[in-house]
Amino acid sequence: MIWRALLLAASTVVPGATAQEVGGSQPRPVDRFEEEIQVLAKLPGPPLRKVTRDDHVLWILGYPKWVPHDLLWRSDSVEHMLAQSGEYLTPPEARVSTLNPVKVTRLLKQFRRTRRIPDRGTLENLLPEDLYLLFSETRLRYAPKQDDLERLRPSVAGKELFYSAARSGGLERGYTIHRAIEKRAREHKVKEVRTVLSERYKDSPLLDSTEDMSAGAEQSCLQARLQGLDAHLEELRQLAAAWAEGDLASLRAAHPGDPAAEVCDPWRLSLNSEELSQMESRGWEFWLENADRALTNNDSTFATLPLEDLLRADGPLSQLRDRGYEVVEPDETPPKENQG
Repeated sequence: MIWRALLLAASTVVPGATAQEVGGSQPRPVDRFEEEIQVLAKLPGPPLRKVTRDDHVLWILGYPKWVPHDLLWRSDSVEHMLAQSGEYLTPPEARVSTLNPVKVTRLLKQFRRTRRIPDRGTLENLLPEDLYLLFSETRLRYAPKQDDLERLRPSVAGKELFYSAARSGGLERGYTIHRAIEKRAREHKVKEVRTVLSERYKDSPLLDSTEDMSAGAEQSCLQARLQGLDAHLEELRQLAAAWAEGDLASLRAAHPGDPAAEVCDPWRLSLNSEELSQMESRGWEFWLENADRALTNNDSTFATLPLEDLLRADGPLSQLRDRGYEVVEPDETPPKENQG
C-alpha cells in the first residue's frame, strides 16, 4: 500500500520523469544504440496478471519500487489491454490531511523542525565515530555538494542520502511507471477509479514519532540506510531489468526488501502494530471492493499495483483467489474454458 501524509488540503503531485516506453512512443536512439534497442523490442515486456470470472477480466501490472530513469520497456500489450478496458484501478493509498489552516501552518513548522538536529547540532557531534565515518564516505561519494545533510537528523539524513545515491546510480521512483499508465488512461479516455483511505489529522502522529525517536533508533535507521548501499542499489537495478524483460523467475527469486523499512518507516513508528495492520487491511479491502465491482460491471478492467505486493504470498492475488476468481500468472497456461 502507498502511504502519504499530506500537510496541505490539496493533493500534492510528486514530480518525476516518466520512464521511456518501447512501442507507440518509442524514443529515437543514437546510431550506436540501435542494435541494443532492436534486441529490447523483441522482449515480452512487463508481466501482466490476468484475473477472470466468467467473461470478465482484470489485468494487473505490477511496477518496481525503483527503476532506471532511462529504462526501456515494451508497452504494446500494456497499452492494448488498457485501451480496451472500461476502468483503470489505481493502487490503494492512505492519506492523513487537515483542512484547518492553523493546523496546516503548525504542521509545516513542525515538519521543518523535525528534519533538523535540535540546538543547531551536527551529525559529527551526534554520531559514534564509525557511523559518522560511514556517513561521511557515503556523502562524499554520492552527495558531495550537500553540506546541509550534516545538520539533518540521522533518520532524515539517511533517507536524503539514499535518494541521492539512487539518483546518482540512474534510478528513479517506480511510481513514474504508474504515472505513465495514468497518462495513457487519460489519452484513451479510460475512467480512473482511485482507492484512497483518508484519515483525519490527529495530533500529527507521523511527525511526533520522528521527534520522539530515540538516539539509538535514529542511528539504527541511518545504519540500515547506508550499510550495503551499493549492493542494494544493484539489486534494485537487476529487479527493474527483470521486470522490463518479463523475467518472472528472476522477479520471484530476487524480490529484495528494503533493509531500512522496519526501523525507518514513520507509520510503523507512529502506530502500534495492530493499528497499522487494521489500516492496511482497510485499504486493501477498499481496493478489493473496487475490483469486485469492476469485474462485475466491465468486460475488461486494468490496474497497477506495487510489484512487492503482487509477489507477497498473502497479497492481493491470494485474496482475489479466496474470493473465487481465477488468477493466471504470465507464465501459466489458463484453463481451457477460460481461453479464447
